[in-house]
Amino acid sequence: MTGARQTINVRTWSKTVPPYGFRPGDLDLYVLKEHDDILRALGRERSPDRSGRLGVFLGLICLVALVGGVSTFGGTILSTAGGVTRSVGEAGPLDDDLGIPITAGCFVVVLAGVIGIGYRWWSSHRHSTGLEIGYLIAAVGCGGIALWQLGTDRGVPGFAPASLPVWLTVAAAAVLLAAVLLFSRGRRVPVPRHFRAIGPPDPDRAAGLVAGLEPRVREKLLDERRRAIGRLRDRDLLDDAAAADLESTPLGTSPLRAEPR
Repeated sequence: MTGARQTINVRTWSKTVPPYGFRPGDLDLYVLKEHDDILRALGRERSPDRSGRLGVFLGLICLVALVGGVSTFGGTILSTAGGVTRSVGEAGPLDDDLGIPITAGCFVVVLAGVIGIGYRWWSSHRHSTGLEIGYLIAAVGCGGIALWQLGTDRGVPGFAPASLPVWLTVAAAAVLLAAVLLFSRGRRVPVPRHFRAIGPPDPDRAAGLVAGLEPRVREKLLDERRRAIGRLRDRDLLDDAAAADLESTPLGTSPLRAEPR
């Protein structure tokens, strides 16, 4: 499996995992990443890191909705063909019976995107990305245009039900944009997810497989583990007590421990 072979080692993981993506239980998965039989006994297997693909797909849907939300409006559109300027018309590409509900529906999707950005920003300890900031700016700008065009070209009252998704989107995006610009802790980096669950763990089998490793191999893994714990402590991802507690646990047991909340 190509993606599995590209799994980073425990040294790289302990140096690069961001604080908001750090899970102590991942320690032994990276230590034992070359031992697929032990990983399977722990209920895991290596897999390609697809952590960013879903986000890209959802982001494209929200971007398409943003463009669709403003492209269904009316307004006189002037185009030049063969040197002659002509009016495409004031009704827009869609009449009111289709244009208004499609616009409202598009901004429901845009609002979902804004909420998703807010969730990711908060859950990543207030780290953001430039693309997310750009999306929030575009949501505010396009929402403002949409509200103006709804009133002038479609004749929709200011707070009619059809315009509420646009109002909510503009308000939410503006508030979140201000919060992100004022209170962000920096740029967010992707959190690697190189292992996936394949079933319930078998602690006894995992312990037996670890015990069956050659002594020099097991000692090398334990040394890598100690070094990784030291790096995590130096980065303040573990305090002294948590580092000592984790180091005292047998090799292969970190994924079986309950993650702190």
